[in-house]
Amino acid sequence: MEGERVNNVVWALEHFRGLFLRRDALPRVIMTERDLALMNAVKTMFPECTNLLCRFHIDKNVKAKCKSLIGQKRHGSMPWMPSLVDCRSEHQFDDCFKKFEIVCFPWPMIVDYVNETSIIPHKEKFVTT
Repeated sequence: MEGERVNNVVWALEHFRGLFLRRDALPRVIMTERDLALMNAVKTMFPECTNLLCRFHIDKNVKAKCKSLIGQKRHGSMPWMPSLVDCRSEHQFDDCFKKFEIVCFPWPMIVDYVNETSIIPHKEKFVTT
């Protein structure tokens, strides 16, 4: 969607909501990527709906952020990072996150990004498409 501003997204969701004839037919779950404008618009237009996040896009965004933070050349030699979005339990997530912190120790800005923006604030919302 062009612009991906909240008002553009709300406009699209208003039209999507208009497709449902009955209130009880509204979706109960909407899956998006971690786009804050879209997530806020879903919350506004479908307050009774659960917003889940696509693991593929979260993982892709974290990898892209890693490249931008540490540079293309250094990213290529960076050890494989455990995927935090593929964990099947909280215990597995906690173990994986500890490994992630160890692997990313030389790049604290990546750990900060995951902690503050990308994964930690939304970890209960991951879903596989």
